[in-house]
Amino acid sequence: MSDSKKSKYPSSRYMGLLPLLVLLVGCAGSNPGAVAGEDTYKLIFADEFDTGTSPSAAKWTIETGYGSNNDGWGNNEWQNYSDSPDNVRVEGGNLVLSAQCPVAPCGVRDGSITSGKINTQGKFSFKYGKLEARIKAPVGKAAWPALWALGVNHPQVGWPRSGEIGFMEIHNFYSDEKTVQFMMHWCDEARQAPEPCSYPDGWVHEVQSQSFPMSLGDDFHVMEAEWDENRIVGKIDGISYFTLAIEPDSMEEFLQEFFLIMNVAVGGKVASGDQPPDGTETFPQTMLVDYIRVYQRVDDDAG
Repeated sequence: MSDSKKSKYPSSRYMGLLPLLVLLVGCAGSNPGAVAGEDTYKLIFADEFDTGTSPSAAKWTIETGYGSNNDGWGNNEWQNYSDSPDNVRVEGGNLVLSAQCPVAPCGVRDGSITSGKINTQGKFSFKYGKLEARIKAPVGKAAWPALWALGVNHPQVGWPRSGEIGFMEIHNFYSDEKTVQFMMHWCDEARQAPEPCSYPDGWVHEVQSQSFPMSLGDDFHVMEAEWDENRIVGKIDGISYFTLAIEPDSMEEFLQEFFLIMNVAVGGKVASGDQPPDGTETFPQTMLVDYIRVYQRVDDDAG
């Protein structure tokens, strides 16, 4: 989802799709003051979104615009990110990120579509730990909700050299509303040696998915990740569906701190196959976040 990337992945990238589950595990939230599974973990960051009317300025920055190059954040996305309460607010115990197009026709970067995006850059970052977020995602045509993270050296080193962890992405152009993706993007220096690694020749990514019998937009689901120096594991509602070992010689991006991002993108390379709106999209497309929490081992860096 990075501003600096020039493309995402075509449908052929979805090699990690796991078998369809028959039973969806319940997704009730846990006590935010409790440790995450082991006594060696402590809570280092949390937002329950139960006070105020906008995200805490001490924790979050609201991003605005079409991206630094006015190119739809490197993905040809349609929306203008806005700080309007119509797009970003706290309401009813949830963070609300809402893509809007109140008056048709809805176009590409012409001001007709607005949405919400927030990040913790410069305010919170972490290296290793457990992340948990309870989210009800929008799944309408061209909607692209995401919970993800970039290395703290972004944008100085650019994408994908900064590394990216996509804890949750849902869209229904190359995928469908019953499927969640967890993904990682990085740059393998060996691919372009002795030249510096850059996109696209040095770009490496891993995508693994989990599908269900029902739409993921019907209810809240708990998105989780466990990350240490050896591997990253992704989960939904307690079901592990993504595992990737971290190779220190070629994946050093994931041995640094990352900051968090949440947004609802619309259209672009992934969510509409680079096709413009055709008038059958529905708005608003709204993501509700009940909470987000990060735990860390007591002996790890606190970020």
